Parts: sequence; C-alpha cells; structure tokens
Amino acid sequence: MMFGGAANKHAKMRLLPALLMAIPFTNFDFSVVDSPDFREDSVREALVMPLLTALGFTESAPYRIIRSRPLTHPYVYFGTVKKGITIIPDYLLERDGRHAWILDAKGPNESIDSGKHVEQAYSYAIHPDIRVPLYGLCNGRKLVVFHISQVEPVIDIPLQEVGTTWHMIVGILGCRSAWPNGIAPGFKPDLGLGLLKAGFDKDEDGKKVYHIVMSVELCMAAKIRDDLYSVNGYYGRKNQKFMSTFDFGQEQYSAFLAELDVHLQGKVRAALSEQPYRFFFVPPDIAVMTIIGDLGDKTYTNDNESYLPFIAEKFIHETPEMWDGIDGQE
Repeated sequence: MMFGGAANKHAKMRLLPALLMAIPFTNFDFSVVDSPDFREDSVREALVMPLLTALGFTESAPYRIIRSRPLTHPYVYFGTVKKGITIIPDYLLERDGRHAWILDAKGPNESIDSGKHVEQAYSYAIHPDIRVPLYGLCNGRKLVVFHISQVEPVIDIPLQEVGTTWHMIVGILGCRSAWPNGIAPGFKPDLGLGLLKAGFDKDEDGKKVYHIVMSVELCMAAKIRDDLYSVNGYYGRKNQKFMSTFDFGQEQYSAFLAELDVHLQGKVRAALSEQPYRFFFVPPDIAVMTIIGDLGDKTYTNDNESYLPFIAEKFIHETPEMWDGIDGQE
C-alpha cells in the first residue's frame, strides 16, 4: 500500500476490493503439485512466473524481474555477529529503478513459514546491497510474504485461494501496470473532492454548505498532531462508494470517542496515544457514523490522487446493522 506526499499527514488507506484483473491460476490443476516430478523448477516455471507476470513485472524496466542477484559481500552483521548468507533468492523485483521485494521458490515439500529458508530470505532482504521491506517464499502450495519489521506474515495464502484476495496481493506486491485502465485496484474516488468539483461546496450565496454524511463505515482514525485528528471511511451504496476524510480538533475528538461503542473507546484512545498514532477499524472492531461538517479549504495530493477532507463538527453513532441495510440497496 502506497502513502506519499501530503497524504502522509493523514496516513490515508484505500482498502482494495477485487476488480477485473488478470488473476493467475484460474485454470491451473493444483493436483500436479503432489506429483514427485513437480519440483522447485516446476514451481518457478508453472506458478511463480505467472504470478509475477500477473502482478505486472517483466524482464525490463520500470517493473523488472532480476534473477538470482549475487551479493558483493555475502554476509550481514547483527552488532558484532557476522551471519553468512547461503541462499540467493530466485527473484529480486524492481519498481522504477528501486528494489521493491524478493521472492524465493522452493519445492512443494519445503517449509516456508519458518526455519532456515525464511531466516536466510530475511538476511538477504536487509543486506546493504538489497534493502527491501518485503521478502516472500512460494513452494507451489502457498505464498508467504513477510515484512522486515513485523513478526507475522503480511500475506499467507494457499495459491488455490489467490483469486479470493488478489486485490490485496496486488495492493501489496503489484505495480501500476497491473492496474485496470491505469487505476489502482479498488480505488474509491474522494467524496470531498467530488463535491467540490460538482459545485456542492457552497450555496447560491457563496456560503459554505454543511454536509450530513450518513452511514460512513470507518476505516481508520489517526492523530496527525496534538491539535488535529482525522478519520476516513467509506460512504455510499454498494454500486458507488466514495472514500471520505474528516479532520477535527481536540474538542471534536472527545465527541468522536463518546459516539463509539464502549469497547472501542479505550482501544482508539490507546492507539492514538502512542506511535504510529493510528487505529484501523477491522472486524470485530467496526464503527459506523453519521458525520456532519463542511468541506475544508485545502486539497492534498499524493502520487495516486488528490483528496479534500471535511472539517467535522458532529458525530452520530450508527449500528452496523443499520449500515448493512443501507448498503444492500442498489
């Protein structure tokens, strides 16, 4: 997921529902993986290469596949301890001239959840010659991808189920060439910017219009600085959804917390009290609100979009059941 430019202030997140994309393995017979003749080279040719192609990588820039990149000095240091790197991952993936992530193919009977293969892939990923945030392994049965700063994998999925989460995989590993019509998968247009462009920001007398944005399914809350908070979430019906962002001050923050379910209030308050000052509303921690306010005066722009936050003044709690009923409408 990409954050950039002014959008870093709000740590904006686009959750990515599936679109019409070139999903790999839709016609692949996975029973062949159990054959003793299906070894590591088969994994590379029959599964890994189609996966990388579907993610938008090719043999040339800007989204380049580099095979078996050797290291000038095949070891890393942890303090004064020297660790030798004994494997060279099969693929180093490059975006716009920069190393992005690595992927190593293994035989179907090799463990890729933990152990020596994962440890060596991590050491390669953090090597000064490479320095990538993500390192993955594929054994023909599943794809496991780790972030160098996290314990649990960010992707851990059987290859047979790749289609069910392909939007997420593209969002983490893919490149722009894999985006349908050049639009990020699952991109939701910004509600504030849409209202501004349609002329709904002011009335006929040139005065700002207050907007009552109903049934916003919150995605994330963030503390930007001591006197500024922000939440974003989905707004709209099933066949047309927008992403909306709401900024507010300390007084409104207290009102926002008061409208959350009791079990969420403490979680949000704790998360926004320490780095990275973010809380994600994911099941079972779901929150739906009506939010009232007017459009702000500043539009933010990053590499993928521009967006205009609302200045929130009032929050009204809604139940998820109420939101589900509205969302079911066409």
